Amino acid sequence: MATIATLERQRKLVPIEVHLDRGEKAWRVLYGTPDFIAWLDSDLVSLKTTIIGCEIEPIEQVDAVFHEYVSGLYMHPDDRFKKLSCRPDHFVWEFKTLDIRIFGWIPRKDHFICTFGDMKDRIELMRSYGTYIAKTVYIRTQMALQPTHIASAEYHNVLSNAH
Repeated sequence: MATIATLERQRKLVPIEVHLDRGEKAWRVLYGTPDFIAWLDSDLVSLKTTIIGCEIEPIEQVDAVFHEYVSGLYMHPDDRFKKLSCRPDHFVWEFKTLDIRIFGWIPRKDHFICTFGDMKDRIELMRSYGTYIAKTVYIRTQMALQPTHIASAEYHNVLSNAH
């Protein structure tokens, strides 16, 4: 049975640092798997927006949604933060930006573990939501984290708000 601290020491989880403005404090915590961190550092930086007229590139979109999350702002369900539907329910969640979807799970309130990121258009074209859900559940199972996840679809059970 692993804890988040154990998985950090084993380098199976990496804390994601988010720049906060002066006076802001971290309210929530983000982690990524090593593969997710590699995606952030290499793939994400080269992606371009597919939204006509959008001046915000995917990396800036991810920075913004991560800032909202860590600073404790309300994450509008279905718009910025969503539990994905699946039968049976696996309690996999996603961060949503105009161009990007980031998949992961919530092992305890206000803690999110990111496993995969991809372009929204690519996910929809390839119909890969189910694949990302299954891969996220597989990684979660392999980590043997205790508790594994919060089995709730209710926002207030997985996130608290600073404001």
